[in-house]
Amino acid sequence: MLLNKKIKSNILSKTVDIDDRKIGIEVECFIYNKDFKRIPVNQASEYSASDLLSELSKNINNNGNFSLEPGGQLEWSSPPYRDIKDLEISLLSYKRLLDKILKKRGLRSLYIGVDPFYDPDNIDLIAQKKYQLMNKNMEEKDILGKWMMRNTSSIQINYDIVDEKDLEEIMFIADCIHPVSSYLFSNSPFKLGKPTGEFNLRNHIWENTDKDRCRTLFDHKINHPNNLLHRYMAFMYEVPGIFQLNDELEIKATDLKLGEILKKRLKKNKLRDNDIQVALHQIFTNVRLKSLIEVRDFDCLPFKDILAPVAFFTGLIMDGSIRKKLIKEFVSWTDKERVFWNQNASSLEIDKIGPQNRKFIDWIEWVGDIAIEGLKRRDNYEIKYFVDFYNDVLKNGPLGLQKQRNFISSGLSLEKFIF
Repeated sequence: MLLNKKIKSNILSKTVDIDDRKIGIEVECFIYNKDFKRIPVNQASEYSASDLLSELSKNINNNGNFSLEPGGQLEWSSPPYRDIKDLEISLLSYKRLLDKILKKRGLRSLYIGVDPFYDPDNIDLIAQKKYQLMNKNMEEKDILGKWMMRNTSSIQINYDIVDEKDLEEIMFIADCIHPVSSYLFSNSPFKLGKPTGEFNLRNHIWENTDKDRCRTLFDHKINHPNNLLHRYMAFMYEVPGIFQLNDELEIKATDLKLGEILKKRLKKNKLRDNDIQVALHQIFTNVRLKSLIEVRDFDCLPFKDILAPVAFFTGLIMDGSIRKKLIKEFVSWTDKERVFWNQNASSLEIDKIGPQNRKFIDWIEWVGDIAIEGLKRRDNYEIKYFVDFYNDVLKNGPLGLQKQRNFISSGLSLEKFIF
């Protein structure tokens, strides 16, 4: 099928040699004023997220780029690096620039998975057609699309692709460990000013945003590394489109499926790489494809911990023998076990039962320990970014649970506790 060949070629258009693979991150955060209010996303009488974006972009000095999420969440995308230590240098440079401007403007940042105070109905939507069409789509879909667009922040990790087999193995591993990632890096302790308990809030929001394009690959019948890319494309074809590009590369609404949009342009000999990338960007699974692999499972964490999920996942995928160990285990699970396994991501309880009748916490430790072994084999002094964080979570629970306990014992208002 010609369309399959073109999409596959687009996805694999930036493959690299295995020794040249680079890692990049996207970090989102909320911005508040001195009165604990989110700053408006669009330009208005007061300083806005759009004003902040403009000011940051003028001073970034080739250290990645900034953008805005639909509710005014600030996103920084790093340059790609081979080693996490170089990524750390870039991350610290970003934070120095952001802090300098926020201090001048009397603002503050908050690195957390879900806004702890606001109802999304009280957050303006960014004045961009793409997000306006997405908002309309979310209103017609599941109940929590507005929460996702306006009130969540995450850490996303991007990896270069070596070849098709490499892609399929990494995607499969990322999808299988979803409950582990959701537990270890859960940081959404409050909703509308109240503790969330063991409820894994950001995961719940994404699970109930748009079932056609969100959730795990397994939920879309992609349950094995073999032939994963072909199955991923078949899944994408059936997803309802939110928008498309016209001949002038302008965003327009559509009522067609993504596959129908692409086939229509191909039939007219007008299919462009931009059309394919716009379609791929309308898939919101926990791990997805562009011209790289994007892992999207992680709540935004406190700034000092942002590289913990990067080290964790890097430790799992960079060594071939470790990949084989993980894949051998995961392909032995039945579909029924995978269904119940994925349900473990909905809460932060550790005594739930997982595959092979082993406790959830046992599987968390199994995956976490393998990640540490993988980091040791890389021998790039990257274990420090994960091991202390990991041991703290094993001992005291995810950061979200720790923050709730600390808040309850503090006697402070939530605003003063957080800031």
